[in-house]
Amino acid sequence: MSPCSDFKQKFNITDRLNQKVEENLTIKHKFQKDLTRNGFARDRDRILFTNAFLRLQHKTQVFPNEMGDHFKTRLTHTLEVSQIARSLARYLSVDEDLVEAIALGHDIGHAPFGHEGERSLDDIMSGKDTLGMDNIISLNHGGFKHNYNSIRILDVTQPKFIEINGLNLSWQVLEGILKHTKIRRHKSNECNECGKCWDINRFVSDKKLINRLSLKYDFSVTLEGQIVAIADEIAQRQSDIDDGLRGLPKIKFSCLSKEISDKSCEIIKELENSMDKIIFHEKEKNHLQDCCDLLKQFIETLKQKKQNNELPNFHKKESLIRNIIEYFILDVFATTRYNLSDEKHNIILQNSTQRKNLLLENKIVKFSDIALKMNNFIDSYVKKQIINSFEINKYDGKSRYIIKQLFKAYYNNPLQMPDYALKRLEKQIRENSEIYSIELKGNSSSNKKLVDIKFEDGEKNEIISLISTLKLEKLNDNIVNYDIIPNICEDNKKNTFKRIDGISLEKLASEDEKFLKCLLENNHAYFSTICDYISGMSDNYAKKEYNDLY
Repeated sequence: MSPCSDFKQKFNITDRLNQKVEENLTIKHKFQKDLTRNGFARDRDRILFTNAFLRLQHKTQVFPNEMGDHFKTRLTHTLEVSQIARSLARYLSVDEDLVEAIALGHDIGHAPFGHEGERSLDDIMSGKDTLGMDNIISLNHGGFKHNYNSIRILDVTQPKFIEINGLNLSWQVLEGILKHTKIRRHKSNECNECGKCWDINRFVSDKKLINRLSLKYDFSVTLEGQIVAIADEIAQRQSDIDDGLRGLPKIKFSCLSKEISDKSCEIIKELENSMDKIIFHEKEKNHLQDCCDLLKQFIETLKQKKQNNELPNFHKKESLIRNIIEYFILDVFATTRYNLSDEKHNIILQNSTQRKNLLLENKIVKFSDIALKMNNFIDSYVKKQIINSFEINKYDGKSRYIIKQLFKAYYNNPLQMPDYALKRLEKQIRENSEIYSIELKGNSSSNKKLVDIKFEDGEKNEIISLISTLKLEKLNDNIVNYDIIPNICEDNKKNTFKRIDGISLEKLASEDEKFLKCLLENNHAYFSTICDYISGMSDNYAKKEYNDLY
Protein backbone atom coordinates (compact mmCIF):
# COMPACT_ATOMS: atom_id res chain seq x y z
CA MET A 1 0.00 0.00 0.00
CA SER A 2 1.24 3.50 -0.81
CA PRO A 3 2.43 5.47 2.24
CA CYS A 4 0.23 8.28 0.92
CA SER A 5 -2.96 6.32 1.53
CA ASP A 6 -2.73 7.07 5.26
CA PHE A 7 -3.23 10.73 4.37
CA LYS A 8 -6.36 10.19 2.28
CA GLN A 9 -9.07 12.61 3.43
CA LYS A 10 -12.25 11.01 4.74
CA PHE A 11 -15.35 13.14 4.35
CA ASN A 12 -17.54 13.81 7.36
CA ILE A 13 -20.69 15.93 7.47
CA THR A 14 -18.97 18.22 10.00
CA ASP A 15 -16.56 19.24 7.22
CA ARG A 16 -19.34 21.52 5.97
CA LEU A 17 -20.17 24.71 7.86
CA ASN A 18 -23.91 24.07 7.71
CA GLN A 19 -25.10 20.51 8.21
CA LYS A 20 -28.84 21.23 8.47
CA VAL A 21 -29.14 22.48 4.90
CA GLU A 22 -27.95 19.08 3.64
CA GLU A 23 -30.60 17.00 5.39
CA ASN A 24 -33.41 17.22 2.83
CA LEU A 25 -31.50 17.61 -0.43
CA THR A 26 -31.65 14.09 -1.81
CA ILE A 27 -34.65 12.05 -2.90
CA LYS A 28 -35.58 9.62 -0.14
CA HIS A 29 -35.70 6.19 -1.73
CA LYS A 30 -34.25 2.75 -1.09
CA PHE A 31 -32.18 3.04 -4.29
CA GLN A 32 -30.01 5.57 -2.48
CA LYS A 33 -28.69 2.79 -0.27
CA ASP A 34 -27.11 1.16 -3.31
CA LEU A 35 -25.13 4.29 -4.27
CA THR A 36 -21.69 5.26 -3.04
CA ARG A 37 -21.12 9.00 -3.42
CA ASN A 38 -19.16 10.82 -0.76
CA GLY A 39 -19.40 14.48 0.15
CA PHE A 40 -16.38 15.46 -1.93
CA ALA A 41 -18.09 14.07 -5.02
CA ARG A 42 -21.12 16.22 -4.22
CA ASP A 43 -18.82 19.24 -3.92
CA ARG A 44 -17.31 18.48 -7.31
CA ASP A 45 -20.73 18.27 -8.93
CA ARG A 46 -21.94 21.48 -7.29
CA ILE A 47 -18.95 23.36 -8.71
CA LEU A 48 -19.33 21.76 -12.14
CA PHE A 49 -22.96 22.86 -12.52
CA THR A 50 -22.47 26.53 -11.58
CA ASN A 51 -22.77 29.42 -14.02
CA ALA A 52 -19.37 30.61 -12.85
CA PHE A 53 -17.82 27.36 -14.11
CA LEU A 54 -19.58 27.66 -17.47
CA ARG A 55 -18.14 31.14 -18.01
CA LEU A 56 -14.58 29.78 -17.86
CA GLN A 57 -14.94 28.69 -21.49
CA HIS A 58 -14.76 32.35 -22.55
CA LYS A 59 -12.06 33.56 -20.14
CA THR A 60 -8.49 34.03 -21.31
CA GLN A 61 -5.68 31.76 -20.17
CA VAL A 62 -2.77 33.54 -21.93
CA PHE A 63 -3.78 33.94 -25.56
CA PRO A 64 -7.20 35.49 -26.27
CA ASN A 65 -9.68 33.09 -27.83
CA GLU A 66 -10.29 35.64 -30.57
CA MET A 67 -6.91 34.55 -32.01
CA GLY A 68 -8.25 31.08 -32.76
CA ASP A 69 -10.22 28.10 -31.52
CA HIS A 70 -7.19 26.02 -30.55
CA PHE A 71 -5.74 28.21 -27.81
CA LYS A 72 -6.22 27.29 -24.16
CA THR A 73 -9.01 29.00 -22.22
CA ARG A 74 -9.57 28.94 -18.47
CA LEU A 75 -11.94 26.03 -19.00
CA THR A 76 -9.55 23.85 -21.03
CA HIS A 77 -6.77 24.69 -18.58
CA THR A 78 -9.05 23.67 -15.69
CA LEU A 79 -9.84 20.35 -17.36
CA GLU A 80 -6.13 19.70 -17.93
CA VAL A 81 -5.36 20.44 -14.27
CA SER A 82 -8.16 18.09 -13.26
CA GLN A 83 -6.81 15.27 -15.41
CA ILE A 84 -3.21 15.64 -14.18
CA ALA A 85 -4.36 15.93 -10.56
CA ARG A 86 -6.61 12.86 -10.80
CA SER A 87 -3.74 10.84 -12.25
CA LEU A 88 -1.46 11.84 -9.38
CA ALA A 89 -4.24 11.15 -6.86
CA ARG A 90 -4.70 7.65 -8.23
CA TYR A 91 -0.97 6.94 -8.20
CA LEU A 92 -0.69 8.20 -4.61
CA SER A 93 -3.89 6.47 -3.36
CA VAL A 94 -5.69 9.56 -2.07
CA ASP A 95 -9.24 10.83 -2.61
CA GLU A 96 -9.80 11.46 -6.32
CA ASP A 97 -13.18 13.14 -5.79
CA LEU A 98 -11.66 15.72 -3.47
CA VAL A 99 -8.79 16.35 -5.89
CA GLU A 100 -11.21 16.80 -8.78
CA ALA A 101 -13.43 19.18 -6.80
CA ILE A 102 -10.45 21.39 -5.92
CA ALA A 103 -9.15 21.25 -9.49
CA LEU A 104 -12.49 22.19 -11.08
CA GLY A 105 -12.94 25.12 -8.70
CA HIS A 106 -9.38 26.42 -8.50
CA ASP A 107 -9.71 29.10 -11.24
CA ILE A 108 -13.42 29.78 -10.98
CA GLY A 109 -12.71 33.22 -9.51
CA HIS A 110 -10.61 34.48 -12.42
CA ALA A 111 -11.54 37.85 -13.88
CA PRO A 112 -12.01 38.32 -17.63
CA PHE A 113 -8.84 38.70 -19.71
CA GLY A 114 -6.67 36.45 -17.54
CA HIS A 115 -4.06 37.80 -15.16
CA GLU A 116 -4.19 41.29 -16.64
CA GLY A 117 -7.84 41.59 -15.64
CA GLU A 118 -6.90 40.29 -12.21
CA ARG A 119 -4.13 42.86 -11.79
CA SER A 120 -6.43 45.69 -12.89
CA LEU A 121 -9.08 44.81 -10.30
CA ASP A 122 -6.40 44.29 -7.65
CA ASP A 123 -5.03 47.80 -8.20
CA ILE A 124 -8.52 49.26 -7.85
CA MET A 125 -9.54 47.19 -4.84
CA SER A 126 -6.27 47.85 -3.00
CA GLY A 127 -6.51 51.61 -3.52
CA LYS A 128 -3.56 51.90 -5.91
CA ASP A 129 -5.70 52.94 -8.87
CA THR A 130 -8.38 55.59 -8.36
CA LEU A 131 -9.35 55.47 -12.05
CA GLY A 132 -8.14 59.02 -12.59
CA MET A 133 -11.00 60.36 -10.45
CA ASP A 134 -10.18 62.92 -7.75
CA ASN A 135 -13.37 62.20 -5.81
CA ILE A 136 -12.39 58.58 -5.03
CA ILE A 137 -10.76 58.18 -1.62
CA SER A 138 -7.83 55.78 -1.88
CA LEU A 139 -8.76 53.00 0.56
CA ASN A 140 -7.58 49.39 0.69
CA HIS A 141 -10.66 47.23 0.16
CA GLY A 142 -8.74 43.98 0.54
CA GLY A 143 -7.34 43.76 -2.99
CA PHE A 144 -8.31 41.17 -5.57
CA LYS A 145 -6.78 37.74 -6.22
CA HIS A 146 -8.45 34.99 -8.20
CA ASN A 147 -7.98 32.27 -5.57
CA TYR A 148 -9.56 34.48 -2.90
CA ASN A 149 -12.33 35.38 -5.32
CA SER A 150 -12.90 31.68 -6.04
CA ILE A 151 -13.62 31.20 -2.34
CA ARG A 152 -15.93 34.23 -2.39
CA ILE A 153 -17.91 32.89 -5.35
CA LEU A 154 -18.31 29.39 -3.92
CA ASP A 155 -19.05 30.51 -0.35
CA VAL A 156 -20.89 33.82 -0.81
CA THR A 157 -22.09 34.97 -4.22
CA GLN A 158 -23.03 31.76 -6.07
CA PRO A 159 -26.69 31.04 -5.18
CA LYS A 160 -27.91 27.51 -4.47
CA PHE A 161 -29.82 27.43 -1.18
CA ILE A 162 -32.48 29.73 0.26
CA GLU A 163 -31.21 29.42 3.82
CA ILE A 164 -27.51 30.22 3.30
CA ASN A 165 -25.08 31.83 0.89
CA GLY A 166 -22.87 29.83 -1.44
CA LEU A 167 -22.67 26.10 -2.11
CA ASN A 168 -21.92 24.88 1.43
CA LEU A 169 -18.77 23.05 0.32
CA SER A 170 -16.46 21.16 2.64
CA TRP A 171 -13.55 23.08 4.14
CA GLN A 172 -11.04 20.75 2.44
CA VAL A 173 -12.26 21.84 -1.02
CA LEU A 174 -12.22 25.55 -0.17
CA GLU A 175 -8.83 25.37 1.54
CA GLY A 176 -7.30 23.56 -1.42
CA ILE A 177 -8.75 26.08 -3.87
CA LEU A 178 -7.45 29.03 -1.86
CA LYS A 179 -3.93 27.63 -1.63
CA HIS A 180 -3.40 26.41 -5.19
CA THR A 181 -1.39 29.62 -5.62
CA LYS A 182 0.12 32.17 -3.27
CA ILE A 183 -1.98 33.67 -0.48
CA ARG A 184 0.43 36.51 0.42
CA ARG A 185 2.02 39.26 -1.61
CA HIS A 186 5.34 38.52 0.11
CA LYS A 187 7.15 35.49 1.43
CA SER A 188 5.64 34.40 4.73
CA ASN A 189 8.80 35.20 6.68
CA GLU A 190 8.86 38.73 5.21
CA CYS A 191 5.19 39.52 5.82
CA ASN A 192 4.24 40.66 9.30
CA GLU A 193 0.76 42.18 9.10
CA CYS A 194 1.92 44.59 6.42
CA GLY A 195 -1.66 45.59 5.67
CA LYS A 196 -1.07 45.20 1.94
CA CYS A 197 -1.84 41.49 1.53
CA TRP A 198 -5.19 40.21 0.40
CA ASP A 199 -7.68 40.30 3.28
CA ILE A 200 -9.59 37.04 3.68
CA ASN A 201 -12.20 38.87 5.78
CA ARG A 202 -13.19 40.84 2.67
CA PHE A 203 -13.84 37.69 0.65
CA VAL A 204 -15.77 35.47 3.08
CA SER A 205 -18.33 36.37 5.70
CA ASP A 206 -18.29 33.36 8.02
CA LYS A 207 -15.53 33.47 10.63
CA LYS A 208 -15.91 29.72 11.17
CA LEU A 209 -14.67 29.13 7.63
CA ILE A 210 -11.69 31.45 8.10
CA ASN A 211 -10.67 29.43 11.16
CA ARG A 212 -10.72 26.23 9.10
CA LEU A 213 -8.46 27.52 6.31
CA SER A 214 -5.21 27.09 8.30
CA LEU A 215 -3.96 30.46 7.05
CA LYS A 216 -0.66 30.23 8.93
CA TYR A 217 0.39 27.74 6.24
CA ASP A 218 1.01 29.01 2.70
CA PHE A 219 0.39 25.50 1.34
CA SER A 220 -2.62 23.22 1.61
CA VAL A 221 -2.69 21.03 4.71
CA THR A 222 -4.20 18.13 2.74
CA LEU A 223 -2.30 15.94 0.33
CA GLU A 224 -5.13 16.39 -2.16
CA GLY A 225 -4.83 20.18 -2.05
CA GLN A 226 -1.08 20.03 -2.59
CA ILE A 227 -1.58 17.70 -5.55
CA VAL A 228 -3.84 20.22 -7.30
CA ALA A 229 -1.38 23.06 -6.69
CA ILE A 230 1.44 21.19 -8.43
CA ALA A 231 -0.88 19.88 -11.15
CA ASP A 232 -1.66 23.53 -11.91
CA GLU A 233 2.08 24.19 -12.31
CA ILE A 234 2.50 21.23 -14.67
CA ALA A 235 -0.53 22.18 -16.75
CA GLN A 236 0.66 25.77 -17.10
CA ARG A 237 4.13 24.77 -18.30
CA GLN A 238 2.91 22.54 -21.11
CA SER A 239 -0.05 24.66 -22.18
CA ASP A 240 1.98 27.88 -22.40
CA ILE A 241 4.55 26.15 -24.61
CA ASP A 242 1.80 24.58 -26.72
CA ASP A 243 0.08 27.94 -27.24
CA GLY A 244 3.39 29.73 -27.81
CA LEU A 245 4.40 27.32 -30.59
CA ARG A 246 0.98 27.76 -32.17
CA GLY A 247 0.52 31.52 -31.77
CA LEU A 248 3.96 33.15 -31.98
CA PRO A 249 5.91 32.74 -35.25
CA LYS A 250 9.19 33.64 -33.53
CA ILE A 251 9.06 30.49 -31.36
CA LYS A 252 10.43 27.57 -33.36
CA PHE A 253 10.13 23.97 -32.24
CA SER A 254 13.73 23.10 -33.15
CA CYS A 255 15.14 26.03 -31.13
CA LEU A 256 12.90 25.37 -28.12
CA SER A 257 13.68 21.66 -28.16
CA LYS A 258 17.41 22.42 -28.22
CA GLU A 259 17.14 24.89 -25.34
CA ILE A 260 15.29 22.34 -23.20
CA SER A 261 17.85 19.63 -24.05
CA ASP A 262 20.79 21.94 -23.29
CA LYS A 263 19.28 23.02 -19.98
CA SER A 264 18.57 19.41 -19.02
CA CYS A 265 22.20 18.44 -19.71
CA GLU A 266 23.36 21.41 -17.64
CA ILE A 267 21.15 20.34 -14.70
CA ILE A 268 22.42 16.76 -14.89
CA LYS A 269 26.03 17.90 -14.99
CA GLU A 270 25.52 20.13 -11.94
CA LEU A 271 23.99 17.24 -10.01
CA GLU A 272 26.74 14.79 -10.93
CA ASN A 273 29.39 17.29 -9.83
CA SER A 274 27.60 17.89 -6.52
CA MET A 275 27.40 14.16 -5.83
CA ASP A 276 31.16 14.16 -5.28
CA LYS A 277 31.21 17.27 -3.10
CA ILE A 278 28.11 16.97 -0.91
CA ILE A 279 27.47 14.15 1.52
CA PHE A 280 24.03 12.65 0.94
CA HIS A 281 22.30 9.97 2.93
CA GLU A 282 22.12 6.79 0.89
CA LYS A 283 18.33 6.97 0.58
CA GLU A 284 18.44 10.60 -0.59
CA LYS A 285 21.30 9.85 -2.98
CA ASN A 286 19.37 6.99 -4.53
CA HIS A 287 16.30 9.19 -4.97
CA LEU A 288 18.31 11.96 -6.66
CA GLN A 289 19.96 9.43 -8.92
CA ASP A 290 16.57 8.04 -9.93
CA CYS A 291 15.34 11.55 -10.70
CA CYS A 292 18.50 12.23 -12.68
CA ASP A 293 17.97 9.05 -14.70
CA LEU A 294 14.39 10.15 -15.36
CA LEU A 295 15.60 13.46 -16.80
CA LYS A 296 18.18 11.64 -18.93
CA GLN A 297 15.44 9.43 -20.32
CA PHE A 298 13.36 12.54 -21.05
CA ILE A 299 16.26 14.04 -23.02
CA GLU A 300 16.84 10.81 -24.89
CA THR A 301 13.19 10.59 -25.91
CA LEU A 302 13.30 14.22 -27.01
CA LYS A 303 16.39 13.65 -29.16
CA GLN A 304 14.91 10.59 -30.84
CA LYS A 305 11.82 12.52 -31.90
CA LYS A 306 13.85 15.51 -33.04
CA GLN A 307 16.22 13.43 -35.17
CA ASN A 308 13.42 11.46 -36.83
CA ASN A 309 13.05 13.38 -40.09
CA GLU A 310 10.07 11.26 -41.11
CA LEU A 311 7.93 12.72 -38.34
CA PRO A 312 6.05 15.93 -39.25
CA ASN A 313 6.55 18.94 -36.95
CA PHE A 314 3.01 18.57 -35.60
CA HIS A 315 3.81 15.13 -34.15
CA LYS A 316 7.15 16.34 -32.80
CA LYS A 317 5.41 19.17 -31.00
CA GLU A 318 2.72 16.84 -29.61
CA SER A 319 5.45 14.48 -28.39
CA LEU A 320 7.25 17.32 -26.63
CA ILE A 321 4.10 18.45 -24.82
CA ARG A 322 3.21 14.89 -23.85
CA ASN A 323 6.71 14.14 -22.60
CA ILE A 324 6.84 17.32 -20.50
CA ILE A 325 3.61 16.33 -18.73
CA GLU A 326 4.74 12.75 -18.21
CA TYR A 327 8.18 13.76 -16.98
CA PHE A 328 6.80 16.10 -14.30
CA ILE A 329 4.09 13.66 -13.18
CA LEU A 330 6.59 10.84 -12.72
CA ASP A 331 9.00 13.13 -10.85
CA VAL A 332 6.29 14.47 -8.52
CA PHE A 333 4.99 10.96 -7.85
CA ALA A 334 8.44 9.64 -6.93
CA THR A 335 9.38 12.71 -4.87
CA THR A 336 6.11 12.74 -2.93
CA ARG A 337 6.43 9.06 -2.13
CA TYR A 338 10.02 9.63 -1.00
CA ASN A 339 9.04 12.66 1.15
CA LEU A 340 6.29 10.73 2.95
CA SER A 341 8.66 7.89 3.77
CA ASP A 342 11.27 10.32 5.08
CA GLU A 343 11.21 10.62 8.86
CA LYS A 344 12.07 14.34 8.86
CA HIS A 345 8.62 15.27 7.54
CA ASN A 346 6.16 15.78 10.39
CA ILE A 347 2.36 15.83 10.30
CA ILE A 348 -0.46 17.40 12.25
CA LEU A 349 -2.92 14.96 13.69
CA GLN A 350 -6.34 16.56 14.14
CA ASN A 351 -8.72 14.59 16.28
CA SER A 352 -12.43 15.09 16.65
CA THR A 353 -15.19 12.88 17.95
CA GLN A 354 -16.40 12.10 14.44
CA ARG A 355 -13.29 12.04 12.23
CA LYS A 356 -9.55 11.54 12.26
CA ASN A 357 -7.67 12.99 9.32
CA LEU A 358 -3.94 13.51 8.95
CA LEU A 359 -3.18 17.09 7.99
CA LEU A 360 0.23 18.08 6.67
CA GLU A 361 2.52 20.44 8.51
CA ASN A 362 4.99 20.57 5.62
CA LYS A 363 4.84 20.80 1.86
CA ILE A 364 5.14 17.17 0.78
CA VAL A 365 3.96 17.16 -2.85
CA LYS A 366 6.93 18.67 -4.66
CA PHE A 367 9.18 18.54 -7.67
CA SER A 368 12.57 17.05 -7.00
CA ASP A 369 15.41 19.60 -6.93
CA ILE A 370 16.20 18.47 -10.49
CA ALA A 371 12.66 18.89 -11.85
CA LEU A 372 12.29 22.17 -9.98
CA LYS A 373 15.19 23.62 -11.96
CA MET A 374 13.60 22.41 -15.18
CA ASN A 375 10.24 23.88 -14.16
CA ASN A 376 11.85 27.22 -13.32
CA PHE A 377 13.65 27.25 -16.66
CA ILE A 378 10.46 26.64 -18.66
CA ASP A 379 8.61 29.23 -16.54
CA SER A 380 11.34 31.81 -17.22
CA TYR A 381 11.29 30.99 -20.93
CA VAL A 382 7.51 31.46 -21.07
CA LYS A 383 7.66 34.82 -19.31
CA LYS A 384 10.45 36.17 -21.52
CA GLN A 385 9.36 34.80 -24.88
CA ILE A 386 5.55 34.60 -24.58
CA ILE A 387 4.20 36.81 -21.77
CA ASN A 388 6.50 39.67 -22.80
CA SER A 389 5.70 39.31 -26.49
CA PHE A 390 4.23 42.12 -28.58
CA GLU A 391 1.11 40.07 -29.35
CA ILE A 392 0.26 39.37 -25.70
CA ASN A 393 1.08 42.88 -24.44
CA LYS A 394 -1.08 44.50 -27.09
CA TYR A 395 -4.05 42.42 -25.94
CA ASP A 396 -3.23 42.98 -22.24
CA GLY A 397 -3.20 46.75 -22.73
CA LYS A 398 -6.65 46.68 -24.30
CA SER A 399 -7.90 44.37 -21.54
CA ARG A 400 -6.71 46.64 -18.77
CA TYR A 401 -8.37 49.64 -20.42
CA ILE A 402 -11.71 47.84 -20.74
CA ILE A 403 -11.70 46.71 -17.08
CA LYS A 404 -10.94 50.23 -15.83
CA GLN A 405 -13.57 51.84 -18.03
CA LEU A 406 -16.22 49.32 -16.92
CA PHE A 407 -15.42 49.94 -13.27
CA LYS A 408 -15.57 53.71 -13.79
CA ALA A 409 -18.94 53.43 -15.54
CA TYR A 410 -20.55 51.35 -12.78
CA TYR A 411 -18.97 53.50 -10.08
CA ASN A 412 -20.47 56.64 -11.57
CA ASN A 413 -23.86 54.99 -12.11
CA PRO A 414 -24.50 51.62 -10.41
CA LEU A 415 -27.98 51.49 -11.94
CA GLN A 416 -26.23 50.22 -15.08
CA MET A 417 -25.68 46.94 -13.24
CA PRO A 418 -28.40 44.24 -13.16
CA ASP A 419 -30.93 43.87 -10.34
CA TYR A 420 -29.23 40.87 -8.71
CA ALA A 421 -26.04 42.89 -8.19
CA LEU A 422 -27.97 45.79 -6.65
CA LYS A 423 -29.95 43.39 -4.42
CA ARG A 424 -26.66 42.05 -3.09
CA LEU A 425 -25.53 45.60 -2.39
CA GLU A 426 -28.77 46.35 -0.54
CA LYS A 427 -28.25 43.22 1.56
CA GLN A 428 -24.78 44.37 2.56
CA ILE A 429 -26.14 47.80 3.47
CA ARG A 430 -28.73 46.12 5.72
CA GLU A 431 -25.99 44.12 7.44
CA ASN A 432 -23.86 47.24 7.91
CA SER A 433 -26.80 49.09 9.45
CA GLU A 434 -26.30 46.88 12.50
CA ILE A 435 -23.12 48.86 13.14
CA TYR A 436 -24.95 52.18 12.98
CA SER A 437 -28.30 53.31 11.60
CA ILE A 438 -27.66 56.18 9.18
CA GLU A 439 -30.40 58.61 8.19
CA LEU A 440 -30.49 60.67 5.01
CA LYS A 441 -31.91 64.17 4.90
CA GLY A 442 -35.36 64.12 3.35
CA ASN A 443 -37.08 66.68 1.15
CA SER A 444 -39.85 67.05 3.71
CA SER A 445 -39.99 67.06 7.48
CA SER A 446 -39.34 63.30 7.59
CA ASN A 447 -35.94 61.71 7.08
CA LYS A 448 -35.34 58.26 5.67
CA LYS A 449 -32.98 55.59 6.90
CA LEU A 450 -30.29 54.55 4.46
CA VAL A 451 -31.33 50.92 4.76
CA ASP A 452 -34.91 51.66 3.64
CA ILE A 453 -33.99 53.08 0.22
CA LYS A 454 -34.34 50.62 -2.68
CA PHE A 455 -32.67 50.94 -6.05
CA GLU A 456 -35.59 49.36 -7.86
CA ASP A 457 -38.47 51.55 -6.71
CA GLY A 458 -36.96 54.36 -4.65
CA GLU A 459 -37.43 58.03 -5.45
CA LYS A 460 -34.79 59.46 -7.75
CA ASN A 461 -33.50 62.05 -5.27
CA GLU A 462 -33.22 59.41 -2.54
CA ILE A 463 -31.27 57.06 -4.80
CA ILE A 464 -28.91 59.89 -5.80
CA SER A 465 -28.31 60.67 -2.11
CA LEU A 466 -27.77 56.98 -1.36
CA ILE A 467 -25.20 56.61 -4.15
CA SER A 468 -23.36 59.77 -3.04
CA THR A 469 -23.21 58.40 0.50
CA LEU A 470 -21.88 55.06 -0.67
CA LYS A 471 -19.16 56.93 -2.57
CA LEU A 472 -18.40 59.07 0.56
CA GLU A 473 -19.34 62.22 -1.35
CA LYS A 474 -21.44 65.25 -0.24
CA LEU A 475 -21.85 63.72 3.22
CA ASN A 476 -22.72 67.06 4.86
CA ASP A 477 -25.50 67.61 2.33
CA ASN A 478 -26.98 64.12 2.55
CA ILE A 479 -26.61 62.71 6.08
CA VAL A 480 -28.48 63.79 9.19
CA ASN A 481 -26.15 65.03 11.97
CA TYR A 482 -22.99 64.37 9.95
CA ASP A 483 -21.81 67.88 10.79
CA ILE A 484 -21.81 67.27 14.55
CA ILE A 485 -18.89 64.83 14.34
CA PRO A 486 -15.80 66.79 15.40
CA ASN A 487 -12.85 67.37 13.08
CA ILE A 488 -14.63 66.07 9.99
CA CYS A 489 -14.73 68.20 6.90
CA GLU A 490 -13.86 67.75 3.24
CA ASP A 491 -10.25 68.82 3.85
CA ASN A 492 -9.35 66.09 6.31
CA LYS A 493 -12.05 63.53 5.43
CA LYS A 494 -9.53 61.26 3.69
CA ASN A 495 -7.18 61.00 6.68
CA THR A 496 -10.04 60.46 9.11
CA PHE A 497 -11.51 57.62 7.08
CA LYS A 498 -8.10 55.97 6.66
CA ARG A 499 -7.61 56.08 10.43
CA ILE A 500 -11.01 54.53 11.15
CA ASP A 501 -10.53 51.95 8.38
CA GLY A 502 -7.54 50.56 10.27
CA ILE A 503 -9.54 49.96 13.45
CA SER A 504 -11.42 46.69 13.82
CA LEU A 505 -15.12 46.83 14.61
CA GLU A 506 -14.54 45.31 18.06
CA LYS A 507 -12.19 48.16 19.04
CA LEU A 508 -14.45 51.06 18.09
CA ALA A 509 -14.80 53.19 21.19
CA SER A 510 -17.55 55.71 20.43
CA GLU A 511 -20.77 56.16 18.50
CA ASP A 512 -18.98 58.64 16.24
CA GLU A 513 -16.44 55.99 15.25
CA LYS A 514 -19.19 53.42 14.65
CA PHE A 515 -20.96 55.93 12.45
CA LEU A 516 -17.81 56.48 10.37
CA LYS A 517 -17.11 52.74 10.28
CA CYS A 518 -20.58 52.12 8.85
CA LEU A 519 -19.91 54.66 6.11
CA LEU A 520 -16.63 52.89 5.30
CA GLU A 521 -18.24 49.45 5.23
CA ASN A 522 -20.89 50.73 2.85
CA ASN A 523 -18.15 52.18 0.66
CA HIS A 524 -16.46 48.78 0.63
CA ALA A 525 -19.78 47.10 -0.22
CA TYR A 526 -20.12 49.52 -3.15
CA PHE A 527 -16.65 48.68 -4.50
CA SER A 528 -17.00 44.93 -3.92
CA THR A 529 -20.39 44.80 -5.68
CA ILE A 530 -18.87 46.36 -8.79
CA CYS A 531 -15.83 44.08 -8.52
CA ASP A 532 -18.01 40.98 -8.13
CA TYR A 533 -20.00 41.90 -11.22
CA ILE A 534 -16.98 42.61 -13.43
CA SER A 535 -14.92 39.66 -12.22
CA GLY A 536 -17.78 37.31 -13.06
CA MET A 537 -17.89 38.41 -16.69
CA SER A 538 -16.50 36.37 -19.55
CA ASP A 539 -14.15 38.14 -21.98
CA ASN A 540 -16.93 38.29 -24.56
CA TYR A 541 -19.46 39.78 -22.18
CA ALA A 542 -16.99 42.36 -20.84
CA LYS A 543 -16.28 43.53 -24.40
CA LYS A 544 -20.01 43.64 -25.16
CA GLU A 545 -20.71 45.67 -22.02
CA TYR A 546 -17.91 48.07 -22.91
CA ASN A 547 -19.34 48.55 -26.39
CA ASP A 548 -22.87 49.02 -25.03
CA LEU A 549 -21.73 51.60 -22.48
CA TYR A 550 -19.20 53.55 -24.51
